[in-house]
Amino acid sequence: MKRPKIIVIGAGYAGIAFLKSLDEECFRLGDFTIINKNSYHYHSTMLHKVATAEKSGKIMFDLREILHPEIKIIQQAVTDIDEIGRIVTTEHGKYEYDYLVCAAGFEKESFNLEGIENAMFIDSYIQSGRIAETIKLKFENALQNNTGMNVVVCGGGLTGIEFAASCADMLKHKCKFHGISDKNFNVHLISSTPRLLTFFSEKLSKKTADRLEKMGVKVTHGTRIVSLDKGRVNYEGGHLEADLIVWTAGVKGASIVSDSDVENDRGRVKVDAKLHAPDHSERFYIGDVSAVSDGKGGYYPPTAQIACEQGAYLARQFKAILNNASFDENFSFKSNGIICSIGDSYATALVMGFEMSGFIPSILKTIVEKKWNVKVFGLKGAIL
Repeated sequence: MKRPKIIVIGAGYAGIAFLKSLDEECFRLGDFTIINKNSYHYHSTMLHKVATAEKSGKIMFDLREILHPEIKIIQQAVTDIDEIGRIVTTEHGKYEYDYLVCAAGFEKESFNLEGIENAMFIDSYIQSGRIAETIKLKFENALQNNTGMNVVVCGGGLTGIEFAASCADMLKHKCKFHGISDKNFNVHLISSTPRLLTFFSEKLSKKTADRLEKMGVKVTHGTRIVSLDKGRVNYEGGHLEADLIVWTAGVKGASIVSDSDVENDRGRVKVDAKLHAPDHSERFYIGDVSAVSDGKGGYYPPTAQIACEQGAYLARQFKAILNNASFDENFSFKSNGIICSIGDSYATALVMGFEMSGFIPSILKTIVEKKWNVKVFGLKGAIL
C-alpha cells in the first residue's frame, strides 16, 4: 500500500513540535519530508542572546541529530506552493504531497517604513549573528577613536526589550573590561505604545521600564518612528543619532504564505478548529503562519507556546488520519503566561494569572527553554 506523502515546511517550534510528537506507527504509515532553508532548528525566542553574543546554553540544533531517521530532510528555500496541484516548489526542485503542514515561520514587518534598509533585524540566527559582529566592530571603532556608541532599538515588544537589556549589559561589561567609562555607550528603546508590554498591568509594565532604565537603557514611550536614515532614527518631534539601528517593531507570517493563493492576513491563514486552511482538509497551517480564533472576536498572538501546542495537537490528528480513524478533538489553547527577560537574572512575568518580577521568573524562563531542549534532544537536552 502506498504511503501518503506528508511535507512539512519550516523547522521552527511548530514544525519541530509536530515531528517530535509523532510515534513510530506514524513513520511506518506515512512518508514524511521536511523542507527548510537551513540544516538546523534554533530557539527563536533566544535570538536576542545571539545578537549580543551572550553565552546561554545550546540555541541551535542540527536537524539530522534531532529528527527521526525516517524523515527526509531537504535543505532548500521554498519558492511556491501550488495548492491545486499539491506541489511544493523549491529553488532546486518540485515535491508532490498528499498532506501539507505549513509551519514556515515569521519574517520582519517593516510597515513600508522609509529607510528600513538602514536597520538590522533579529529575524533569524544568521541575522542575529551579524548584529553581534556589528556591535563588536562598532565598539572596537569607538575604542580606537575615543568616542562612544549609540544603539537604537525600534520596537518595545518582547524582542526589543530583551535585546535592549542584553545589549546594555554587554556594553557595560565591555567598558569595564577595557577600563573605560560607559557614559557615552548608550542603548535607546523607542516604543510606539504609551507603556511597555500592554498585556501586563500598569504596575508590572512600570517595573519592566524601571528595570531597563536601571540597566542604562533610555526608554521613550508613545513615539511613532517616521523614517530611518543611515545613522539616524527620525520620529515625531525629533531624532536620534545611531551607530546601530535594530528594528524589532513587528513580524508577519512568511511571504511564501502571504504571496500564495490561500486567503491570509499578512501571511497568517485563518484556520478552522482542526488547523486546516478553509475548505482544504489536506492543508494545515501552524505557528506564525496561522491565525487561531480566541473565541472573543480576535486571534491569539503567534507565540512559541501556541506553536508547540499546535504541533503536538496536529501529531495526534495525523495518527488518526494515517490509521483512517475518526478524530473529534478540536484545537484549543490556554496560555500559561508570558515571561520577559531583562538581563540574565531578572524578568517580569504573567504566569497562570499571577504577575511576578525578579529572579524567580528568570529561572522559570530558563526551565521553559530547557524543557524544549529535552523535547528536541532527549534527556541530555537538560544540560545543554
